[in-house]
Amino acid sequence: MMRILTLVLCLTLAVAHGRAQSVSLPALRTNLLLPLLNVGAEEPIGNRWSVGADVYWPWIFRSSNHKNCFQAFGIALEGRYWLGANRSSEKRLLGHSIGAFAMSGYYDWERNYSGYQGDFVMGGIDYLYALPVVIFKQRMHLELSVGVGYFYSKSTHYQVFEDGGKGYRDKDFRKIFQYFGPLKAGVALVYPLK
Repeated sequence: MMRILTLVLCLTLAVAHGRAQSVSLPALRTNLLLPLLNVGAEEPIGNRWSVGADVYWPWIFRSSNHKNCFQAFGIALEGRYWLGANRSSEKRLLGHSIGAFAMSGYYDWERNYSGYQGDFVMGGIDYLYALPVVIFKQRMHLELSVGVGYFYSKSTHYQVFEDGGKGYRDKDFRKIFQYFGPLKAGVALVYPLK
């Protein structure tokens, strides 16, 4: 699943770059709600559309004794329509927009020697507002976003019986989790490449 999503991501960005006008301002971003744990890029297509991709890797918090951990990896794709009458090249990737997103990844969550490993997919729609800010004499954007959608996860339970020991999966225990509702929140710092 991850290989297919990575291939789709590369093809989407290649097509977007090929269709983008010479005055487009691709941008790099990071969600400040997950500082230093994600990076993304967005490419404008004309004055009203953009495509983007984000990689999330909060693959952290694993203690040396394997008692607790929170590890995850995900790739997200999105398409966005920018609203408003004035969509000049200076105002690209600014203002109000609506979008559709999809994300896939895997995780390992463990607490007190018992945990779940699995993968997930999710998709939905979101609203985003981007405004210009000046930081360190550079013009950047601040994006505020919220989204709703559908989340599906399939996981396997496992247990670790000693500090630093091997994890043993419960072969008969598979958990499926489905959810519809709020899925996405972001406060992103965006740097348009000139």
